[in-house]
Amino acid sequence: MASVDERAALPAATIRTVKLRARDEDFRIVQLHGNLFVCSKAHGNCCCGWTEKGRAPVNVGLYETEWERRKLRNKIHLTFTGCLGPCAIGNNALLQLYGHSIWFKDLNGDQFIPAIYEYIEAMLRAGHVLSPPPELLAHVYNRYLPAPDAGDVVSLVADEDDPAGLERLDPVCLMDVDPATARFSLQYAGQMFYFCAPGCKKAFERDPGAYLVP
Repeated sequence: MASVDERAALPAATIRTVKLRARDEDFRIVQLHGNLFVCSKAHGNCCCGWTEKGRAPVNVGLYETEWERRKLRNKIHLTFTGCLGPCAIGNNALLQLYGHSIWFKDLNGDQFIPAIYEYIEAMLRAGHVLSPPPELLAHVYNRYLPAPDAGDVVSLVADEDDPAGLERLDPVCLMDVDPATARFSLQYAGQMFYFCAPGCKKAFERDPGAYLVP
């Protein structure tokens, strides 16, 4: 498996939407590369972040700040959660990326947070899963059993592709915005963009290139 040694700029996100139906309405849902789940005392677990049990506090703010600073919102979703399960080796986190589940253990220090994000960015640049970098090597493990037949891939659903869905997306937060009722919009590079809130519009104005997609 390749090592984490690439430091080129992240490629622009290739965003696709699927049209899904819920409560008798159609919704456009963005397909992302993956999801980072972080076990946090503030979100209802029994071990991670509990200093009285020998764990370091979970710096939720740093996870959020690094996620926003690196502009990963349209690539990786960030979720704070209750118990992930393996309490004895907390603090824990779980990254699901490119069909793999990468488990992190003993994240008892803020230095691991930027290291995890750098690892994620390296894999996004490479387009596939990489071996963990030296600073995370002792903190990554496999929790799930492999499939009995590694070649057995089952498609659970038939997604309804939605090629026109991107026209309705707030480019910053990726929410579905109806152009007919949107209160915030601007024109950039010959294209009209619509926003769900003034904060998203301001973020786009500061750095449009971070949110444009091919």
